[in-house]
Amino acid sequence: MKKWYKYSWLLVCICSLCLMGCSGNDDEGEEPTEVTEIKTSADSGGLTFAKGSSSQDLHIQADGTVEVTSNQTWCKVTETTSASAKVKKYTVTVDTNTETSDRTALITVKAGKLTKTVDVFQTAADGLLVSTSSFEVKAEGENITVKYTTNGEPEVTIDVDWIKQAVNGRAAMQDKTLQFEVKANYSEGRTGKITFTLNNLSESVVVNQAKMNFESMGMGNDALALAAQMYTGINIGNTLEAVDTNNKVASETMWGNPKVNDIYIKGVKAAGFNAVRIPCAWDYHIIDAATHKLDEAWLSRVDEVVGYCVANDLFAIVNIHWDGGWLENNCTPDKKEANVKKQAALWTQIAGKLNHYDERVLFAGCNEPNVENVTQMEVLKAYEQAFVDAVRATGGNNAVRNLIVQGPSTNIDRTAEMFSLPNDAVENRLLVEVHFYDPWNFCGMSQDETWGKMHYFWGDHLVPGSDRNSNWGDEVHIKSQFQKMKSKFVDKGIPVILGEYGMVIRTGLGEHQEAHDKSRQQWVEVVTREAKNHGIVPFLWDIGVNGCINRTTGKQQDAYMLNGIMKGAAEGKYPY
Repeated sequence: MKKWYKYSWLLVCICSLCLMGCSGNDDEGEEPTEVTEIKTSADSGGLTFAKGSSSQDLHIQADGTVEVTSNQTWCKVTETTSASAKVKKYTVTVDTNTETSDRTALITVKAGKLTKTVDVFQTAADGLLVSTSSFEVKAEGENITVKYTTNGEPEVTIDVDWIKQAVNGRAAMQDKTLQFEVKANYSEGRTGKITFTLNNLSESVVVNQAKMNFESMGMGNDALALAAQMYTGINIGNTLEAVDTNNKVASETMWGNPKVNDIYIKGVKAAGFNAVRIPCAWDYHIIDAATHKLDEAWLSRVDEVVGYCVANDLFAIVNIHWDGGWLENNCTPDKKEANVKKQAALWTQIAGKLNHYDERVLFAGCNEPNVENVTQMEVLKAYEQAFVDAVRATGGNNAVRNLIVQGPSTNIDRTAEMFSLPNDAVENRLLVEVHFYDPWNFCGMSQDETWGKMHYFWGDHLVPGSDRNSNWGDEVHIKSQFQKMKSKFVDKGIPVILGEYGMVIRTGLGEHQEAHDKSRQQWVEVVTREAKNHGIVPFLWDIGVNGCINRTTGKQQDAYMLNGIMKGAAEGKYPY
């Protein structure tokens, strides 16, 4: 019995060992009792997808069985074949995002008792909504605000040049606004379109604008219509343009004339003139050289004189005159850049100050710009373009005001050969200016020269045997010169201003004094008449002292000149 018991126990031990060995082989491949770590290829920041449908791989390393799930139906996870026995491979697929907000999903990875999550981010679909589809804009121009809702930054395109954008992260849809400037409309009614484009989305806004009502602004007449209303004009010469270039100062009275007053302007009207040219100096009234800022007191004084004219229902032309020659004598490439800036700065201030006047006030960019060749002509064009652009930019009445540009040296021959108008946003609102002092021996010479003598007598009033009779510049010459302006400009709808014409008054001629005075009378009669007959508005150059009208009392004092001018003005007929 003892022997059997001994062997039986040994047999039991051997069987137990065998069973343990068999049990270990059967459990091979099952998870251990505890997983110590889960690693994924997205641990550094999750998975990010664009708005369209797409897929990305997700690699997972963990001991034992791994369970992977997504909490969103649009984000799907499927296991795929892995090249590594230790790393499992999954494909994460997202559907196209049709929402206008970004969206997220959560992928959960379980292995044993451990859990890890992977963030999934998908960009929003494009979103673009414009709140207003059309605008009705005032003819005078205005700023409009377009409100739109978007989750991106759409491209903005405008199909016309008279509208411009004035002001200017994907996330949820946001309300935004953009400012657009609509320029004043000087032509017919018009329509433009602003388009917002965000990838394949597009929204448009239609802008409708009527034509500006010039009549309601008191600016109804274009250049031709306005010129036709000017009967004849006179300059207030040697007064507001007076300067002392040596001391670089300016004063209205420094050349011997009194300050302009309302009594004088009333005298101008009583004499028969209905237009006044006001030559003005500006350079020595600048108080800040860096910015070309003008003295406000001087601007107000010019405004006051213009006011006298308008109050008496006279047309008034304001210019930048000789002004020490800063522009007149420097139509040269080396001065171009600086003078363009100065011209623009001065005219911005002048036009701004006088903007409240209606169409009876005109601006002239300069006076007698010294130009002798094509190169200088190009510089002058830049000066005159700066003038036009600066005035127009001040808006209001100035946006359509009739403006006067000067031909090269205001010489008729050079202007006919070389000149063309600057660009202007407004049609038919420019006039051309020339001056006329032919024959110079009679009109302007103050002493005899080697090339010729002063002439005292002209036309039908020559003195037999005198060497002071005019031998050129007769009535045929005058008509010929004015015809050049008519052919070049007037016949094309562009009126011309004869900004200056006149002559030296000579005294002490004894028995021949009347022949001289009647010569003066006939010359201004012919020039005034033929200017009007050729579509040219005449402005007598009057220097005040011994002029047609007393500057203090307003009384007429040169009957020869006044009778000749008014007779010529009555006989002359504008061809428009």
